[in-house]
Amino acid sequence: MCGTDGETLESLVDKSLLEFAGGRYRMLETIRAYGAELLDAAGERTSVRRDHARRLLELVRTADPHLRRAEQLEWLPVLAAEHGDLVAALHWAVEEPEVETAFELLASAFNYLWIRGASASAAPQATALLARTGEAIPAGLGEEYAACALLAASAPASGDAGQRIWQRHRASAAKALAAAWPGDRPGRYPVVLLLWMMRNAMGPDPEGAFALVSSQRDCGEPWARAAAHYVSGFGHLGEGDAARAEDAFVEALRGFRSLGDRWGIALALDTLAGAAGARGDRGRAVALTDEALVLTERLGALEDSADLLVNRGDHLAAEDAAAARADYAQAAELARRTGGSTYLAAALRGLGDIALQEGGLAEAERLYAEALELIDPHWIKSLGPRLRTLIGLGRVAEARGHDAEARRRYREAAAAADGMGAPAREVLRMLGLSEDVVDAALSAVSAR
Repeated sequence: MCGTDGETLESLVDKSLLEFAGGRYRMLETIRAYGAELLDAAGERTSVRRDHARRLLELVRTADPHLRRAEQLEWLPVLAAEHGDLVAALHWAVEEPEVETAFELLASAFNYLWIRGASASAAPQATALLARTGEAIPAGLGEEYAACALLAASAPASGDAGQRIWQRHRASAAKALAAAWPGDRPGRYPVVLLLWMMRNAMGPDPEGAFALVSSQRDCGEPWARAAAHYVSGFGHLGEGDAARAEDAFVEALRGFRSLGDRWGIALALDTLAGAAGARGDRGRAVALTDEALVLTERLGALEDSADLLVNRGDHLAAEDAAAARADYAQAAELARRTGGSTYLAAALRGLGDIALQEGGLAEAERLYAEALELIDPHWIKSLGPRLRTLIGLGRVAEARGHDAEARRRYREAAAAADGMGAPAREVLRMLGLSEDVVDAALSAVSAR
């Protein structure tokens, strides 16, 4: 019905051949089934599905650069309205298989899926595509291949199969992405570059992923430059240089602001809030987090909003337990809506901290245990929740006089922090933990 005039569409609605809801015309299921039978009889189903997939590809390909600019508020609702059709097109392209179309659909939709916390809807198709194609990278589709590997591993919906696919394809995808971003010329999908670092920070070669992204500071693509400064800030934090880290985050913020990318701005504001909290300026930390929350709420970025709410709760917890509890509870609600297990784990960990703070050891232990089960150990965003949860369990054990159990949990936390390639003390400090808690965790490492 593409190109059909409005009067004809209204006439079809009046005749109950179409329905109109949410600003869109849709076929009734009975009409759809009948039309499918006619297409099969005419031998045209494949050509129609191919045309449908290519129309969706043209849409997401056109939208992608706008999602890194001020126009993202106009384009995100357009893509959200087409989400069901996008998933259907992906399913068809993978099953047919139309390999090139499937890879390009996944890569072009990558930014949209990540901003809206919808990667779980594409993870099964990404997993199936890589399982079908094997490790041979289609010519000219190296970045698309890397995006597909990231999506396969991105959500609980991909399950063990997604993790197995990720482990199998990670090394090849790393080479493909490095070739696509050599430093002297930009690739096509800068958001894939940033998420590659975030996924690989917990992998066997975090230094390589970090170097690939941070090397883009002089890149010709402005979004990639801003992302490179953002990533570089974490390198400075790992070296214990908070001042240089903050300078890098400020430079990233400047870059994202110049583009009008609210998602990137929110990422940078969150890091600056963390820096303010680390130096004891909790008022500044809360104000920056509030500013970031306004942006993620406008974008409909529910997972990022949940993450920010947990962070604001952490800033508030010492002085206003009721406000912190409300933030953690709201974050848990958002995370449940999106299926983001790591964000739900972070919220439950925060509620566990409040329970512990108020003397509810059994409730704190229950919340920490639930959080630990939900955490994705392969995702950078899981590091903070996992360390805080382990330390929380150690504090519960310590409060009960179970010293051996407390030391075990503290050792687990310190070992996880040490595995980040930066001194464990600096990693734990980045989380805003008190020196007493940090000392307890580190002293447990050498305890017998």
